[in-house]
Order: sequence, then C-alpha cells, then structure tokens
Amino acid sequence: MAAPSSEMTVSGSAARIPAGIEFIVAVVCGAIVATLYFAQPVVGEIGAALGLSPERAGLIVTLTQVGYCCGLLLLVPLGDILENRRLALSVLAVGFIAAVIMAVTKSHIVFLLASIGLGIGSVSVQILLPYAAALADPQRQGVVVGRVMAGILTGIMLSRPVSALIAGTFGWRSVFGLAAAVCVLAALFIWHRMPPRKPDNRTRYAGILQSLLSAATSNRLLQRRAAFQFLMFYSYTLFWTALPLLLFGPAFGMNHLQVSLIALAGASGAAMSPVAGKIADRGLIIPGTTIAFTAGLIAWGIVVFGTFGGAVGVTALTLGAIVLDGAVPVSLVMSQRELFSAHPEERSRLNGLFMAMFFVGGAIGASVGVWAFESQGWLGVVVAGSAGPAAALALHLISTARRPRTITGGSSK
Repeated sequence: MAAPSSEMTVSGSAARIPAGIEFIVAVVCGAIVATLYFAQPVVGEIGAALGLSPERAGLIVTLTQVGYCCGLLLLVPLGDILENRRLALSVLAVGFIAAVIMAVTKSHIVFLLASIGLGIGSVSVQILLPYAAALADPQRQGVVVGRVMAGILTGIMLSRPVSALIAGTFGWRSVFGLAAAVCVLAALFIWHRMPPRKPDNRTRYAGILQSLLSAATSNRLLQRRAAFQFLMFYSYTLFWTALPLLLFGPAFGMNHLQVSLIALAGASGAAMSPVAGKIADRGLIIPGTTIAFTAGLIAWGIVVFGTFGGAVGVTALTLGAIVLDGAVPVSLVMSQRELFSAHPEERSRLNGLFMAMFFVGGAIGASVGVWAFESQGWLGVVVAGSAGPAAALALHLISTARRPRTITGGSSK
C-alpha cells in the first residue's frame, strides 16, 4: 500500500484514523515497548558472554532505562512541533541500529552504549500515543488512549517471558534480533497506515524545553496526575519485583514456568484499559479514578493472604495480581485522557513529563520491593506496596473535595 498522501494533513491535525487501525496501533506499541525489557531475563547470560561481572551486567537494564527517560524528556516533546510520523520513524531508526549492534557486538562497552540507544528507540511509543489521540475523534479519545495503553501494558507484561523463551531456544543474541525486526515492522506500519500530522505550534526546541520546566512547576493538573501515577506504578513495580522472590522461596518453591503463568494471569488486567477509556469519554474521570485507587488498595488486601502458602496463597496472589494489574491501567488512562483533553496543544511534552514521573515511581518501587522482602518479609512488602494506592486515594479525595462545584465531566486544569 502506498504511503498516505501529504494532502491528508490538515492544519494542526490529520485525517482521522479508522477504528480498525486502533487495534494494530496498540499491537505495534506493545511490541515496541517490549524491547525495553527484553534484556532483563538474560542479563546474566549477556554478562558471561561479554565478560561483565554480575554487578556491571546490571548496567544493561539501568542504561536502557536511562535512554528511555532521556527520550521522554528530550524527544517526546518534539511531537508538539514536528511532523509526528517522521519523528516516530526517526526515533525507531535509533532503536533499530542499537538492537542490531547489541545482537552482533562482542564488546561490552559498545553493548552498554547501544543499550542507551535501545531505550531511546523504545520511547517512540510515547510519541505514538498522543499522536493517535490527536487523530482520534474527540468523542472517542478515551477509547483510543485506552486501547493503545492496553497494548503497551500487555507488551510490558509479556516482554520478559517472551524474551526468556526465545533466548532459551535460539540464544540471547536472537532476542535483540527480534527487537530489530520489531522496529522494522513498526516503521513499515507507521509509514503505510498512519497519516502525517504537522502541529500548528511554531515554538522552537529551546522554547519547548523551557515550557517543560514551566509545566512541571505550574501545571497543577499535570502535578496531580503525575503524582497519582508515580504512586501507582511504584506499587505495581514493587509487587512484581517482590513476588518472584516469594514464589521462588521455600513457601512456594516454584520454577520459572510457574511464576510466568502467574504473570500471564496478571496481564489480563490490561484488558481494563479500553473499558477505562469508555468511562473517561462519558465524563466519569473522577469516579473512575476513585475506583482505580480503591481497587489498587483492595489488591494489596488480597495478596496479604499469600503468607498462607499452598493453594490459598497462590489463589490470593493470582487474584490480587489481576486486580492490581487492572487498577494501574485504569488510573493511567484516566490521567492521560484528562491531560490530553485539557491541553491538546501540549500533549507530547506533557506526556513526556508525565511518563518520566511514572517510570521514576517504578524504579523506586523496584528498589523498595527487594529491601522490604529481604528485611521484613511478605508482610513488609504488603505494607510498603499498599502505601502507594492509599496515598494516591487520599490525595485524590482531598483534591476532589477542593475543586469548584462548577467543574463537571471529571476534567480540570
């Protein structure tokens, strides 16, 4: 199929994307974001092959995340001033080159540097999300965001077991060959199926970066929603970091396959994203957010029974994982729907700041999860993890009570 004509581009927007393409966009985004986590299950094998000590091998994951965060703050905001399709393709090209290098290099220094590039390439997902929202019918924007987020979260959840399976069959280098192939297929889809979109914004790059600081310090909606998702992703990552430690331990004695099956069950919670989008489109962002935080708190109340071990413990942990994995995307979609609709000309830069805080919360949650389990056991994990949705719910209820009664539809600036 030929690439869309430039005539499809209209001032500040583009032709609407057909509803059927939304699913493909979600799949593409899920596949791209999965490459961000492909290295995690095979870090030990990579380190042994490239002569890295276990401590230095951990830099592979760290540098990939560093590249991703840099991309969020320095590249994603460009979506507000540059033609979105070409920007996404350019960023994907960085990821493709990095993945190829990681698949073939024998130098640990080159591999580590390429890890940064892979993280940068993965940030194309956060360019595509506000891009797809801009192309969506305004009345269906929440649905589009929800469906794309479902793809992204599913990609995150499935990335580790898929990577482990491929590496076990074809070797760890094949994982990065797959990452390169994902970049190529995603680029082909974007070029042939996504219409161009050139924003009206004439701000220069320096001005965009300055506006990031201004938004971070003065945009109360961004501050509130970023705080919510910081707390929720902190809780989510803490749980999934500590859970394998419990399941591999003497209380359950599970193997990798059994733990992966529980992770796959939890991934079903991502199906709540499109539902959340529909709820948000009906102007129910405030109650939807309340439900999400409450569900997150309930999830921790369920997983506390994991201390029982046996069938009861497994059932509680699996059910709690599903509830928590459903609560996080619901709150995420509510936040992005409100941000995108309140500031349509700043979608990309606000999304970059928002997602940067999201991943900072996850990084802290991972560290706290290991510490809590090693020092306080599973009950310590539950206390530390439940603090996330509990604090988010308290902040949400306080901010809702302070809002003027004239504000309706769940959106505010």
